[in-house]
Amino acid sequence: MRKKPDELFNYIRAIRRRSGKLICPQEKVVVGVLTTPSKGMAYPLPSGKDSRLKQEMTRIARTHGIFMFFFYAKGFDMNTDGVVGHCFVNKKGRTGTWTAAVFSRPHIVYNRISYRKDEAQKEVQQLLVSLQKHPSIKLFNPRFLHKWEVHKSLVCNSRTREMTPESHLFNMNNLGLMLQIYPQLFIKPIDNSVGKGIIIVRRAPHERGYEYKSASSDRGWSRFRLAQNLYDSLKKDMSPNRQYLIQRGLQLAKINGRRFDLRVQTQKNGQGEWVLTGVGVRVAAPNKYVTHVPNGGTRANFDKVMMTVCHGSTRKIKNLKDQLIHIAETVPNVLEKELEMNLGILSIDIGLEQNGAMQIIEVNSKPASFDEGHIRRRHLEYLSQYFLYLSKS
Repeated sequence: MRKKPDELFNYIRAIRRRSGKLICPQEKVVVGVLTTPSKGMAYPLPSGKDSRLKQEMTRIARTHGIFMFFFYAKGFDMNTDGVVGHCFVNKKGRTGTWTAAVFSRPHIVYNRISYRKDEAQKEVQQLLVSLQKHPSIKLFNPRFLHKWEVHKSLVCNSRTREMTPESHLFNMNNLGLMLQIYPQLFIKPIDNSVGKGIIIVRRAPHERGYEYKSASSDRGWSRFRLAQNLYDSLKKDMSPNRQYLIQRGLQLAKINGRRFDLRVQTQKNGQGEWVLTGVGVRVAAPNKYVTHVPNGGTRANFDKVMMTVCHGSTRKIKNLKDQLIHIAETVPNVLEKELEMNLGILSIDIGLEQNGAMQIIEVNSKPASFDEGHIRRRHLEYLSQYFLYLSKS
């Protein structure tokens, strides 16, 4: 059970009192990574997989002459010079350890808060606003993205319109219109990710009304003769305080009879340019629609999947890879311009339809770490190079 927020505040205040002086790193570039506590301790230090990933991030940053520490919103007080945070310390002949201390203010802040509810907290919002206004601190990936704002940005730009599936906000009128055009729809909360809360709606067999089910559960289909009855039932299954999006159902390509999509990571490099970091394949469980690993999906090798889907055609494989590079470079630039924010890294879920067309399913500004080691290492190299670029710009 998580401790009350004031206990974390009291612990941070105690660290300030006993530290005596600021830790002022010798490195010319200091990066603070904003995260949120996830354990029921007074001051949670990284552990398990989280610790390993942050150690790897720290180690690669150091090879580029960058000092990195991690901090919580309560540890950054705009009225004081020091930031309470934690860093990984290597000791000669001993295993390294995480240590909490007071650091000088960073030159760059990377927002890595993992959950929307944490980022929505008042103190976090106030800090993010202050950081964006600060003249000597550069913040990137300032917030989560919402599906509707992403859709509007992409569909209004000629460079990304064709790769964006038709979508509308959920209401009775839009539902009726979309059901007339498409045999299958996906209804999604605008503020969720990893496949949570997705509902599949389709025309019932033999045109006998409509039916729907949760994309991630084993519950059967609920069938309705009239669209109004369908809408009324959907409303009961939806969270009352949430907005939902209706998206055209994609006819995804399959491998071994199972649907799959592509998880693309794109980020800025040492020249501040968007580049494709890597592509992972996520395969849905048999007879399932959602490919996310927490929902039963599995990982697959990108090159092997492309070889199978393209029947060994090097021309087709090259064409698909060129499309991915184009998406990875174009989508972030459009979003930065339309949303007026500085982004540094994104993940893009892309559906490859059976006709070979690529469609953007979702864009995430807080991507989870890839399990594919070569993608993760390339990501961390690009990330450190981008830190250096920001420090000079």
